[in-house]
Amino acid sequence: MPGLIGSQGVRPGALNMNRVFRALRYRTEQAQKVTYNRPAIYKTDNYGVPSGTIGSQEILVPDLPAIIRPTVTADYQQERQGNNIIGAARIYTPNITTIKNLPNFDQDNNTNFNEIEGWDRLITNYRSIYSVPTSGTSGWGTGSASANWTFSSDGETLTATTGADYDGAFKFTTSATNTLEADRLRFKIKASGAVVLNNIRSFNGATQDNDYRLDYAPTSLTIPTSSWLTVDVPFISGTSATSIYLDGVRKAVTVTTGSSFDYEADLRDFELRVSGSASGNKIYVKAIEYYKSVSWHVHSLKDMTDGYIIFNCVRTRGRDDARRRAYD
Repeated sequence: MPGLIGSQGVRPGALNMNRVFRALRYRTEQAQKVTYNRPAIYKTDNYGVPSGTIGSQEILVPDLPAIIRPTVTADYQQERQGNNIIGAARIYTPNITTIKNLPNFDQDNNTNFNEIEGWDRLITNYRSIYSVPTSGTSGWGTGSASANWTFSSDGETLTATTGADYDGAFKFTTSATNTLEADRLRFKIKASGAVVLNNIRSFNGATQDNDYRLDYAPTSLTIPTSSWLTVDVPFISGTSATSIYLDGVRKAVTVTTGSSFDYEADLRDFELRVSGSASGNKIYVKAIEYYKSVSWHVHSLKDMTDGYIIFNCVRTRGRDDARRRAYD
C-alpha cells in the first residue's frame, strides 16, 4: 500500500480500514493484533474515595487490529527497580462500530463502552518469550493414564480427542523452560462439541505439584465450536481476577497462585482442564505463547472518521530486564 500512510498519517478520503489492516499486516507487518483493556472501574463514596464495589466491569478485547507508529519507542530514563522504559506512539484502530462488533466481543448495546477513552490500554506483543509447541504431539498427554485420549497435529493446531474418561486435563510438559521476562499468556481454542473449560494452569517451579501452579478459573465458559476463542490473560503472581469475552458476555476469571508459585521460575507444565464433554469430542488449541508486553495508554484523540480512529498514546512504564534481574 505505497503512499497510504505518510509522515502526516493516513490520508483522508474513502478508506476501507479493514482492508488496509489486512494488506499492511500480510505485506509489510506494520499492522498487528493488539489487546484492548479497560480495567474495572470502582464506585466512589460521598467523598470521592473508590470503594470495593465495581461499577463497570473490566473490558478485555484480544485481536484488535491496529497500526502502531512509535515516535519514541523507548526512552531509557532510569527509575526504581528497573522500571524505566517510557515512550510515545500514534495508534490507528478501526472505528468504534467495528470494535464493538468484533468476534466474541459483541458490545453493540453496551452503554459502558461507546468509545475508547483516556488511559484505556492497548497491549502489544513486544516479544514472544516461549511458545508451547502445537506443531506436533511430543510432550502432550493427559493427567490420568486411564483417560485414553489421543493427540494429533496438522503442523499448526493440536487436536486432543477425548477418551472414555473425558472429564479431566490435558497438558504439555517440558523440562525447565525459562519464562522469566513474560508477563502475559495467550492462546486460541475451539471444540467440536459441548466442552466446558474449567481451568487454565501454568506450573512454574521445582515440580508439577499444585503448590507451584498459577490457576485461571473461568466462570461457565463453554468452548465455542464455530470460531476460535482467543484467551489473553496476565501472567504474573498476585493477580486476583481477569476476563474472557465470549459471544458478547464477560466470563469472570478468578486467578489464584499456589504457595510456591514463582512466575520467574522455570515453566514445567501448561495445562487445560475440561468437563461436560463426551467421548470422541475434539478440542483444538494453537498459538500458545508466553510473551512480554508493552502497554500503550490512550493520552488524546488525534482524529476520528467513519473508517478509523487515531490515538496519541504514551507508554508510562516499562521494564529493563537486565537491571531488574540484577536488583533481584
